[in-house]
Amino acid sequence: MTHAPRQPLPAAQALQRDLIVVSDFHLGRGKNPDSGRFWALEAFFYDKDFLGFVEWLCRSAEGQAHKPRLIFNGDTFDLLRVEPEAEDRPAPPYLTPDQATRTLQSILDGHPTFVHALAVAVQAGLPLVFLPGNHDIELQWPPVQDVVRRAVVAAVDAMGGQGEQVAAEFLSFRPWFYYEPGRVWIEHGCQYDPENAFQWYLRGGLSPADADDTEEDQPLGNFFQRYLYNGFGPITFMVPSSRANFRYGRWLLLNNPSLLVHAATRQLPFAFRWLRRLALRKLQPPNALPLVHQAELAALAEQSGLGEHLHRIEAHKQLRGDVVAAVETLTRNLVRAMGIAILGTLMVAALWFFVLDVLQHADLSAPVKTLWFVVMTFVFFSGLTVGGTLLLLRERPADEPNPLPAAAARIAAQIEVPLVAFGHTHDETVTRLAHPTSRGWYYNTGTWIAVFTHDVLLPRDRVQYTFLRVRSHHGELLSWHPARSQPVDVVLLDE
Repeated sequence: MTHAPRQPLPAAQALQRDLIVVSDFHLGRGKNPDSGRFWALEAFFYDKDFLGFVEWLCRSAEGQAHKPRLIFNGDTFDLLRVEPEAEDRPAPPYLTPDQATRTLQSILDGHPTFVHALAVAVQAGLPLVFLPGNHDIELQWPPVQDVVRRAVVAAVDAMGGQGEQVAAEFLSFRPWFYYEPGRVWIEHGCQYDPENAFQWYLRGGLSPADADDTEEDQPLGNFFQRYLYNGFGPITFMVPSSRANFRYGRWLLLNNPSLLVHAATRQLPFAFRWLRRLALRKLQPPNALPLVHQAELAALAEQSGLGEHLHRIEAHKQLRGDVVAAVETLTRNLVRAMGIAILGTLMVAALWFFVLDVLQHADLSAPVKTLWFVVMTFVFFSGLTVGGTLLLLRERPADEPNPLPAAAARIAAQIEVPLVAFGHTHDETVTRLAHPTSRGWYYNTGTWIAVFTHDVLLPRDRVQYTFLRVRSHHGELLSWHPARSQPVDVVLLDE
């Protein structure tokens, strides 16, 4: 099975077809049939809203010769944030193709309305394209794709249509990106985030026997999602960046420290066991994953017509090293921080006892010594309390420059497209890009799930339902409004 995109449409024909881009739905297992309630780690509760969105797309496309293409730009399905099977508790270290197909099947079983919406789209002639993200990179594997395809076929058949025919014509999967020359470049964007980039991203041709090689190429963000954040349960949704990590950690430390301790004590022993096994694996000869990635990259470069441009784009990925090295760095930083804290505590204690000794030997009356002791105690503990609180509440500055817009600018200039679209960060964005000959645009399509915005002073809804609409060479970032059954402008302010 080839993993390259279909050949680009001729320019005139392609421009007649609108592109609708959504991302980061993070579908989990949906409803638990045994309890009638949602699974604890579910984040997507908006299946009917999505169905309304698809029905609006179909109505808008009536009579058009070229129906809009609906592109799911990664993390549509969340194979990381799901309850593990009983024998894998608290979490399996990685997903084999067999485990991934079972997990995705349970996700689709828990979201029948979402599957019905996909069937409505293809039955109406809307092409659907799925791109992988860092939470559903397993979507590159043909057996995992077949799970989605079979579900859509069954849903179309249930509607009285010809499921096999419409799925073959209107349902496709791309291994990395969607590209139309001179018009648009679309990919999930995790490769330009140092915490969520894979060294060997392309893995669709990896054999089941070699699937455990993916264990060595797991980004730090995926590692913490599986081994720490899932332990927080429904209190959190997604943690797409280190800045969000800090917000969640600070909130939990202030509001629910027992949950933080419980998650760490329950999850971390399994994480260390996995790290130890992975460290031992690195003593073995190189695995098959790099070879598969390089072979698929070469084939994709040729079949997409990008050639060496694709190799240069692939080189833009932001790697922070493998998980073992990254965790070692974090451990060193933690030990250093603890050492500084202990040293500071010893210095404060030494100062305390020195002042106390001076006070005891001072030629003062007992009431005066008592008064000075009370004042000294108040000053010391007030200082410690204020200092600790300021350190705890201090907002960590955002990393500059933002790596995704910077990568988008390089891609736009390199392959000369006016529009570049990513997802991944859950922050909807419109940014003007400098270009040698013109000025392009970078769009981030945000997410369709709730975001952690208690400390962001923007007049926006917690769930935005954002999507990008590309018409000809122009993009427009919009938000689906279920109550009005139509799109509205996204609330974004100049910075």
